[in-house]
Amino acid sequence: MDIQYLQEHLFPGNLGKFFIWTSFFAALIATVFYILSFFTKRFNNRSYLLGAKGFYILHALSLAGVAVVLYYLIFKHYFEYSYVWQYSSRLLPVKYIISCFWAGQEGSFLVWAIWQAVIGIILLCVARDWEKPVMAVISLSQVFVTSMLLGIQILGVRIGSSPFILLRETVNNISGTIFTQPNYLSLLGDGNGLNPLLENIWMTIHPPILFLGYALALAPFAYAIASFLKKDYTRWIGKAIPWTLLSITLLGAGILLGGAWAYVSLTFGGFWAWDPVENSSLVPWMTLVAGLHLMVIARKQHFALFSSYLFLGLSYILVLYASFLTRSGVLADTSAHSFGDNGMTAQLLIFLIVFLVLLVVMIILHAKQFHIKKKEELLSREFWMFLGSIIVALGAFQIIFVTSIPVFNSVFGTDIAPPADSVGFYNRWQTPFALLIAGFIAFCQFLNYSTNQPEIFFRKVLIPAGISFILCIPFIAGGIITKMNYILFLFFILFSIISSIYNLVFQTSRPRNIGAIITHTGFAVFLLGTIITFSNSKTISSNTSKYDLGDEKSNAENLMLVKNDTLYMGGFYVTYVNNKPRGNETDYRVDFLSYKDGKFLKEFSLFPSVNIHPRMGAVYNPSTRHFINRDYYTYIAHVGNDPEYIVIKVIMNPYINVLWIGTILMTIGIGYSAWKRIRQRLISNT
Repeated sequence: MDIQYLQEHLFPGNLGKFFIWTSFFAALIATVFYILSFFTKRFNNRSYLLGAKGFYILHALSLAGVAVVLYYLIFKHYFEYSYVWQYSSRLLPVKYIISCFWAGQEGSFLVWAIWQAVIGIILLCVARDWEKPVMAVISLSQVFVTSMLLGIQILGVRIGSSPFILLRETVNNISGTIFTQPNYLSLLGDGNGLNPLLENIWMTIHPPILFLGYALALAPFAYAIASFLKKDYTRWIGKAIPWTLLSITLLGAGILLGGAWAYVSLTFGGFWAWDPVENSSLVPWMTLVAGLHLMVIARKQHFALFSSYLFLGLSYILVLYASFLTRSGVLADTSAHSFGDNGMTAQLLIFLIVFLVLLVVMIILHAKQFHIKKKEELLSREFWMFLGSIIVALGAFQIIFVTSIPVFNSVFGTDIAPPADSVGFYNRWQTPFALLIAGFIAFCQFLNYSTNQPEIFFRKVLIPAGISFILCIPFIAGGIITKMNYILFLFFILFSIISSIYNLVFQTSRPRNIGAIITHTGFAVFLLGTIITFSNSKTISSNTSKYDLGDEKSNAENLMLVKNDTLYMGGFYVTYVNNKPRGNETDYRVDFLSYKDGKFLKEFSLFPSVNIHPRMGAVYNPSTRHFINRDYYTYIAHVGNDPEYIVIKVIMNPYINVLWIGTILMTIGIGYSAWKRIRQRLISNT
């Protein structure tokens, strides 16, 4: 006998499922119609095109409908739906309720699909004679992404996971569960709520911007494939460059916002830990940067055409690979914030393989177009830009190769261990790449395209190189930089900054791209911040209390504080004042004091906290005090049952604001270049 459940709200869930299926089939039909409209030359060509437009618009509107329904369920706290119960709670503030939308895999796929749908709508308006092949690729991608939301089984094969599945439908056998009761909803009470690490303002911004960057990478890929279909191997570059710039800007912003979240939420003391999930986002950004520079070269010299196709195409393939790494569960043992295996590994692989095969087949079929002989001019801007792009690509390859070790182990049955010290390992490998890139940026500021006179080039370089050498002296004399490889790195970074500024003021190359100069200056400033911050970052806490913390490492890095005791630490006196519970979370107030004229004066207070989560146990949240030239980063290393004492760890990160200055400059420069290109396209279209 079927149980007649009470108070379930089934209509909005069924409506959401209807929108998902409508969106999927509309994208599929739009794909078919765009292909037919491109390859059919008969009278019904226009009918296919109009049909494709209509179905794509229906697809986009249906996705909007899915989003509205899901938000409705979340805000109404309809916990009979598994997704709502898993990620939301009545106790969450509105700003974090918003984050529930993309907290799970289904929601993140939906965000990705919506952004790509929006990009497709824009392309409907601006692609013009490129619409048919470009939109065929966009629509095909949407077929795969929306299929991730279907949540059905065919012949035992699971296709997608629906955000509208009921909680009781996730249980194979309801015997012995609350679902044997018709009024089970009255027994639920509340949802699980967000992972406490996600209860942060940055996580309301970081995921949607990151997914927008991912989605934007599809546009240059689509133009590249369309150029093969149209046999137009040059015009696509001008159309793809603005989309590439936008993708670099938004994907880079998403990565950096994720770094900001990590800095204030995780306890590794920085904003980047070379985590596999972080790496999988960084690599397509790097290949997009390489592809952008190669496209600029290819517009002037066709010898870079093949590389442009390769890296622009691989950028979206790597976006799909990043999704596979993050969502297949293959990184579950090596990454702190990857998803578990949700049974869609095969589906993700098919998505990846289809687009990879599409790219490879197109390149092979049109390979003759790339055999263009050209005499290399070693002293030319395009040669050094090409070399720099290859260096960026090699750096990306090294990162993704090591990140993929769990994949190799899974596929080949090997047992290769990832690097034990991932930060040290990647830093050692990536520092030479970064050094070379900084040097190439500097050299290119003094080079014109095509030929250059060696004596003129060296005369231009001499003054900025001399200034850079002089500026290195205070860093070395002040003990800020001591290692020889870092000193060499520092010189090339300063050389890059000074050369960019010199070009901005005196125009040492023609043509001069203001956006590129600002971007390269920002990148060099970012590298400067990286080297002076992380070569001088140090743990200033050590156990000066009378209590033993159990091992040498803990005593060297942590400090035990008994309430109201005052102990010396790294230029301050610190005291544990009190604690204040807030639901599952407890804030601990630690005062940092100075000692002047026989009395203690409070300099500042920090409030690290511990969230005792019912599912995750103790989650430690750092607290940071920002100054112009340094940060004091504090977190609870241990808290026992006795509230009278805590163990803290304090890290001093110097000059970290230099990183943010570089980030802002990069964003301004790339954004300016993107706007300039978009404005040119709009003017040319009108």
